[in-house]
Amino acid sequence: MLMPLGPWQLDMGEHKCRLARLFGTDEAQTIFILDQWNPAVSAQWAVAGPPVRRIRSSREASFAFGPDGDAEEFRFTPGKLNSYGDVIGDRSTVTAHSHPLPGESDYDWGASPRGILSLNTSNAASIETLMISQKGAHPFSLRLGPMEKPLTAFNACMENLVEFWGFDLEEQKAVATPARILNLEKVAGRVQQSYPRDALRNRAQADFHLRLTVGTDGSVEECFLINQTIAKDFDMTRHPCTTFKTIAEAEPARMADGTPVRTFFNTRIVYRMRGNAP
Repeated sequence: MLMPLGPWQLDMGEHKCRLARLFGTDEAQTIFILDQWNPAVSAQWAVAGPPVRRIRSSREASFAFGPDGDAEEFRFTPGKLNSYGDVIGDRSTVTAHSHPLPGESDYDWGASPRGILSLNTSNAASIETLMISQKGAHPFSLRLGPMEKPLTAFNACMENLVEFWGFDLEEQKAVATPARILNLEKVAGRVQQSYPRDALRNRAQADFHLRLTVGTDGSVEECFLINQTIAKDFDMTRHPCTTFKTIAEAEPARMADGTPVRTFFNTRIVYRMRGNAP
């Protein structure tokens, strides 16, 4: 069990909130990170450090927030995180959850309006560990400590970020149905066709988060492409935002009475070469 080296660190950037903590020893540090690029019931977690070297990308691994938190099998693409070395990660709600989650195909926005989505903190006080395991590898665990206060602060960070983007927080809390792209398959196909040729030849990969501002008439007013990981040969001059602004057809977010609301729409763009894990 790796113990904390210091307190939680919460950072609000221009496009995301990050919660992080160091574990292990000064000589062999392991970092745990939670990232969110938009209000959601889940976050992207990552662990980087010496223990991660045991985990192979060629087969499924498992994570478990415990006791009795979110636990899933996952696949990952190998990578490095600064001086920490090998990194793995996936999405998680941290606490246990049932399906469907917001955004999944069977989710009923009428029964559960969008509002400002957030991580569930009601059972987070009992979540104190994260275990990573894989068949054939020695598992390792992080002593996170009670997660209620860190996740509460994380949720507050996202609300502050929504205001920083220029939206009225109370108005966004009253949103019943989110904005959606009506021709997403067409847009995705065009984005795929715009994959930079040099990157394609060199099998370069990239991972982005994209945030749109969708107006009350369904127009794409703004587009921000936020890099998560980017390969060396990726040419940003062939910009996915151009595709979204020119051909995307959007349905605006609406209040319960049907009134359209200017809001944000977030999605993830992942460029992977065939044969690589998602």
